[in-house]
Amino acid sequence: MVTFLITSILALGLIAIAIYFWQKPAKTTETIELPPPPGAGLFGNYEPEQIAHATNEDAPEEDQSRRADEAHNDELEARKALAEEFIAAWQVSPDRVSTAKMLHLAALADDADIFRTAVETALSVWQRGSIPDLSAAELQTLCNSEFWILSSAVRSSGAGFVLKRTLSRAKRELERANNPT
Repeated sequence: MVTFLITSILALGLIAIAIYFWQKPAKTTETIELPPPPGAGLFGNYEPEQIAHATNEDAPEEDQSRRADEAHNDELEARKALAEEFIAAWQVSPDRVSTAKMLHLAALADDADIFRTAVETALSVWQRGSIPDLSAAELQTLCNSEFWILSSAVRSSGAGFVLKRTLSRAKRELERANNPT
């Protein structure tokens, strides 16, 4: 009985090994080469005469790039104008929600001077007590968090340096108001 059991286990093992080697893919030593990529010159399929006589109509990518830059600049100018108008309108009836919106619009304008003006205006209006539902800590958090919306180029510019000094001064004043000693 034991002999039959051992023999059947060995037979099953041999069958399993045979199936494994039978289904295993054959190894090929030959490498398959890919065809070479199609040749393309520096100027594509154009002949030298076609390149020499190219007009502005033949350069749509350049025009699209220029138009995109103009649209971006126009959009920034519109954001700056909107931010300046909102800052002026906000001073009439400031509250907690409109203060956050005003600082956010000023940051979206991506202009350090406009954002600095918004921070200074918010701080002076808050110091007069015209925004009673906004704490010093909340105003400080708003100013600091909206600062990071500005692009890194604006934050590291000369006007950005002046803005950082303004934020530092605002932080000191708001901390004094938060922790009177």
